[in-house]
Amino acid sequence: MKTLHPFSLGSLPLYAAHETLTEQSSAVAAMQAVADHHLCALPAEMSVADGRKRLLSAPGIIFLVTGVSGRWVGLVGANELAADRILSMVSKTVTPFSLTLADVMLPREQLQAVTLNELQYATVQDVRRTLSQSGDKLLLVVDADDRLCGIISGDEIDARISQPPKPRPRPAAEIVHQLHESHKLHESHKLAMNP
Repeated sequence: MKTLHPFSLGSLPLYAAHETLTEQSSAVAAMQAVADHHLCALPAEMSVADGRKRLLSAPGIIFLVTGVSGRWVGLVGANELAADRILSMVSKTVTPFSLTLADVMLPREQLQAVTLNELQYATVQDVRRTLSQSGDKLLLVVDADDRLCGIISGDEIDARISQPPKPRPRPAAEIVHQLHESHKLHESHKLAMNP
């Protein structure tokens, strides 16, 4: 039998899981890992209202939707639970309170996947190009045993991608100084002052 040695995290420099991405970042850095399905799974019969509450408590997370058997049947995230999308589904017979996650989720059968092995040799730019060409917003990631191990969201990548720095405006004094230097204005100015 083995005894584990717990230690305090206070002394470690912890890094946020959602670091800034660049086009050249590893594609794996853009993946939401699904290490334990129970940590990010919601039942298909859960109301949309309760799903929205869970989403607000975990921004940026895409949840697995599980059926009665516990098998995952789809995905739900901010896009699927957006207020305008929910309102578009409301009618005389369907109220916001009668909608469940099963009604709004992205069904498993409609989703595309890539292998973790392929993803390890790709960049964020490769993922964005793939999503753009396919018209999909999500990619599932499966491991060598065909188990779901991650989800990649194009919207999440867009939110995290670092934009190139905007050129800062040059101060007027710097521009005047450069003009003086490049056109030797400082010497002619001195000659004009001292005839």
